[in-house]
Amino acid sequence: MVSSQSSQPQFKTSSLDQPSRSPLSGPPKDAPWLLDTLFHNFEYDLEQVAEAIDPILTAQNHCCNSPWYLQGVVVQERAFLSTNINHHQTIQLTLCDTRWLLGYSTQCTVAVPHQEVALCHAAMSFDSGLGFGITDLDSPSGTWVNHCRLAPMQPYSLKDGDLIQLGSMQIEFLQETCTDVAYPSHG
Repeated sequence: MVSSQSSQPQFKTSSLDQPSRSPLSGPPKDAPWLLDTLFHNFEYDLEQVAEAIDPILTAQNHCCNSPWYLQGVVVQERAFLSTNINHHQTIQLTLCDTRWLLGYSTQCTVAVPHQEVALCHAAMSFDSGLGFGITDLDSPSGTWVNHCRLAPMQPYSLKDGDLIQLGSMQIEFLQETCTDVAYPSHG
């Protein structure tokens, strides 16, 4: 059950500020860490950070089928994840990559706090030509997309709005593509 909190998003860094996940370390000052990660992911391009911040902060508002979301964010040919999958439903970001582990273990990129989720349950992937995908890692309770169980170790392409299920936990997949910002010409 979702608690009624203010509509303003909350930020959390505790599960991403471990050295194994991010070279960006520092005091866990929630919003500054989020901005540090965004600046890193966008190679310190302020215009791209400004374009991406709103979709990341408002992702929860786009969920139709679940209070939990996993948002794939594409930056040119790179990608990272934004999610609220944690005990407090606060926003967490990953660094740009092409693969992320999802599971109950805190060693996973996205630690899913649900007992029916295997330690390393599934893997998310990104390919600039194919988009985002998910692969079940032969988990006991399986990985499901739109109520269909995935075959273990077989990648499945995701699209915006897909409903992912790990154990009995349902997670909405959202996708955001950040385009290059056009700078006005000075004549």
